[in-house]
Amino acid sequence: MPMQRELYPDNWNEIARAVKDAAGWKCEKCGKQCRKPGEPFDTHKNTLTVAHMNHKPQDIRPENLKALCAPCHLRYDAKHHAETRRKKKEAHRDKT
Repeated sequence: MPMQRELYPDNWNEIARAVKDAAGWKCEKCGKQCRKPGEPFDTHKNTLTVAHMNHKPQDIRPENLKALCAPCHLRYDAKHHAETRRKKKEAHRDKT
């Protein structure tokens, strides 16, 4: 799902970097060491992301943010994304 940048605070990049730095650039779920800034890109599997545990990008409380590798982040969000798609599909169907 594409990031809806307008839902995030203006300083999101700094917040996300701080979360990743605090985690030592390792996934807080599986422990995978991920690529740090400046290291060569090899695969998205080694990209560290920041997940909102309650799926609300406006909620930047430290306890709501977790550094996850891309695969763990996708698995964590899968159910939420499926529900969002279902709701959008139903809303579209109701309009027609």
